[in-house]
Order: sequence, then structure tokens, then C-alpha cells
Amino acid sequence: MTPDAPTHLSEEEIINLVASLAGGAGGDLAVGIGDDCAVLGGAQSGLVVTTDLLVQGVHFELELMSPADVGHRSMAANLSDLAAMGANPAYGFLSLGLPAHPQAAFVSQLVGSMVSQGRTYGLKLAGGDTVKSPQVVINLCLLGAMGNLEPLLRSGGRLGDAVCVTGLLGGSGAGLAWLRAGRDPHDPDAADAVAAHCRPVPRLEAGRALAESGRVHAMMDLSDGLASDLPRLARASGLGALLEAERVPVAPAAAVVAEALQGDALGWALAGGEDFELMFTCDPQDVALLTDLVMEEAAGLAVTQVGRLTQGPGVNLKKQGKEEPITYMGYDHFRESAP
Repeated sequence: MTPDAPTHLSEEEIINLVASLAGGAGGDLAVGIGDDCAVLGGAQSGLVVTTDLLVQGVHFELELMSPADVGHRSMAANLSDLAAMGANPAYGFLSLGLPAHPQAAFVSQLVGSMVSQGRTYGLKLAGGDTVKSPQVVINLCLLGAMGNLEPLLRSGGRLGDAVCVTGLLGGSGAGLAWLRAGRDPHDPDAADAVAAHCRPVPRLEAGRALAESGRVHAMMDLSDGLASDLPRLARASGLGALLEAERVPVAPAAAVVAEALQGDALGWALAGGEDFELMFTCDPQDVALLTDLVMEEAAGLAVTQVGRLTQGPGVNLKKQGKEEPITYMGYDHFRESAP
């Protein structure tokens, strides 16, 4: 993709174009655009940096979520990027756009939730900026510390690696569908799905444990769904992948919501996005060991092997014995059907 290419770019093409214009890593930048975090070198060696932009009406709907929920999910999304590198949270910077006449209660709940969650993981909010905006806009920039560990990148996958995920998938997509359908957010049948969407848990303990194990080859967080994020990891590693539908750990709450709304629980698990679990690759013989390690360090968090890295190119989904390509079927901000 070049500056002279046709318009109507996809989200992936925009990222690739920006990366080509910015240039790659070099000098004091060990890893640049294209991973969950940038990795700094030189005097800043051992630090990773991530930033995320969240816009009202695109990433969250205040009609469906409380300000505290929005703040929690915003911080969780960024902490999840640090978890994907195996980093410990250190400092955060918040830039906040607010409509005219902001109310103290709204700002207190929104930012207080971010600060509270960050403190839980050792992160300190250290600065930022505030402007007037037509809608609420949140930009968080977080710094994480690697200590003496090497960051886990997307590009380290090896042919034949097992592809594994932590936790359960599809809950967030199901929770959003439930809220958008106007259903009761306090309904006990959908409580887990609503919580998965509004109050996701960043897997920092699991990410650090996996990094410390020395047995993980590649890792990233699941923000856009397996159908987009696995192709990103596979491509960064110069490989393809096979994903097995029957192995995908679909959240029970997603199945409950799917039955009530006539939805697709597996579809939410593959492409719903915003589950903020971790996806990693390792030697197949290390899956059991890493599963036990994560369960021990992260309060019983499950690990499931969902597929393997292949010669490629692209990613195929195997379902009921048949294979079909699923590359980049997850969320894309610039796809015509994107919400």
C-alpha cells in the first residue's frame, strides 16, 4: 500500500500505510508500529508503550453503559496490551475530550474508575490533556516495564506451534448484543455476558507468567476477535494458521444470550472482539505445562489450544470437517457494515 493507492482503505491497510510512512524500528526504537506495544531501546530499554483511542458512539455507548463502566473498559483495553507483552504496568497518560458543560459527577466516575483499576495493577496516572469535543473521546497512553524479560511479540510464532487462548470468548459480543436489544442489564441469565462487555479483566498475571516461562514464542491480546487477531499474529510470524471451531472456548453466557436473541455464540467468539483475553503460541508439548502455570498464577484461569500455525498463507477455520478462510473477518472500523 502506497500514498497513491486507491481510497476506501480498510483498518489494516491504514495501519500498514502509516507504518510505511513512519519507517520501521531503528536507533532507540526496538519494535515500532505493528505490535501490541512499541518497545523502546537505548536508555529506555525495558519499557514498552501502548496507546488507544476510544470514541463515544464507536467504542462505547453511554446509553448502555455507566461512566464508571466506560472508564473501566478503557483502562482494561490498554492494560491488556501490556499483558500481551508480559509487561508490568508503570505509568499512564490520559487525554480526554468532553462535550460542553461537563458535570463533576460524570468526570469523577469516568476517570475515577480508570485510576482505581490502574492502581490495582501498580499503574500511576501521571499526566495528559483535556479539550472540548462534540462527544466523549478518551485516549490513554500506558508505559509498562519489562524488567529483565524480553517482550513477547506477534512475530515469534513457529511452524507447527500450538495456538492457545486464555479464558472464554464471545462474552463481550454477547453482552453488547444484549444491551443493544434493550434487555435488562441486571437479568441474571445475561449477567456474565454484560460484565464481560462492561467490566473486562486484563490478563496481566497470565501475561507475565507466560513471559517468565520462556516457553512462549508469540503473543497478543484478543481485541478484535480471533478471526482478525490470529491472522495478524500469523502474518507477523510469516505463517498461516488453522483454527478448529470445536476447540474454541465459547463463553456459556454467550450461548445463553444467543438462544434468547437468536444470535450466534460462535460468531461472537470469533469476531465479536473486546474479550481482551490472551492468544499465544508455543511448542505443542508445552501446552499442558503452560496451562498449569497460568491456572496457578492467575486464579484458575483456563488455557485452551484452539489450533496451530501452518505453512500458510492465511487462516482457515475447520468446522464439521470442512475448512474455509476467515482472514480479517473480525471488527474493522472502516468496513461498510461496521457499527
